[in-house]
Amino acid sequence: MKKIYLILSLIVLFGACRESDFKKQNNLDKIIEALHKTHDKTVLVTAHRAAHNVYPENSLAAIKHTIEIGADFIEIDARHTKDGKIVLMHDSNVDRMTNGTGKVEKLTFAEIRALKLNTSGDDTVTRRVPTFREAMKAARGKIMVDIDIKSAPVAALVKIIKELKMEKQVVFFESDFSVLDSVKMLDSTLMVMPRAHSAEKLQWMIDRYHPVIIHIDPGFYTREVVDIIKKGNARVWINALGKADIEAGLGMTDSAYGSLVEGGANVIQTDRPAALLEYLIGKKLHW
Repeated sequence: MKKIYLILSLIVLFGACRESDFKKQNNLDKIIEALHKTHDKTVLVTAHRAAHNVYPENSLAAIKHTIEIGADFIEIDARHTKDGKIVLMHDSNVDRMTNGTGKVEKLTFAEIRALKLNTSGDDTVTRRVPTFREAMKAARGKIMVDIDIKSAPVAALVKIIKELKMEKQVVFFESDFSVLDSVKMLDSTLMVMPRAHSAEKLQWMIDRYHPVIIHIDPGFYTREVVDIIKKGNARVWINALGKADIEAGLGMTDSAYGSLVEGGANVIQTDRPAALLEYLIGKKLHW
């Protein structure tokens, strides 16, 4: 058991060093153009909870670093506080990520803002839980944003996006189709990313949402599924989280990411965005 922990620690350490060194010029216009060219060979890279191997997940520092890496998307998680403020937090509570405890929706914004994110950084920006608006301002004009809605009120999210004029820069994600319906009811031009719970639902989702991306799970990552999605003029989003990212951390990048690309995925979410970008650039699948 100790050997397993040591190996995993080394993977994290190696990943943090590598992810902190990689830099690439970011170009939002080019990302948006590639996003809508669903049939070209470009594979887009999403940083899961922003680039969190170096900085705390969902933090402003992690968002900034994702932009510096040159990734195409950040994925962030939006939740509401007791007094209606929208903040970034993946878990329903603050226990894992901060020096505090309690459910996000049971704490006021002032209480959450007083907490410190678990990191060795001393600066205020790195250590505080950001608001959704702050995160959007940090990303505006620089990178696409995948908004995992979690418990945040859809109307409040859309209001902020419209105020910041970021409609073309965001994609709303939720497994619950009724939530995606509410996004479309507020503004039919906003992009949503449905998650396919079964291969049989694919055509229904394409007809209902006309999405530019569909999230599929490894359980039915087949050529038939990929072909249906691409025929519907959507990109295929799949996760490299877990096994693939761990293999990449051990130096087996070709086997880790190659199988996802060969299967047809052209948007990949990862905990190792720099490593994936470097691999794709080497294969001429990214600029």
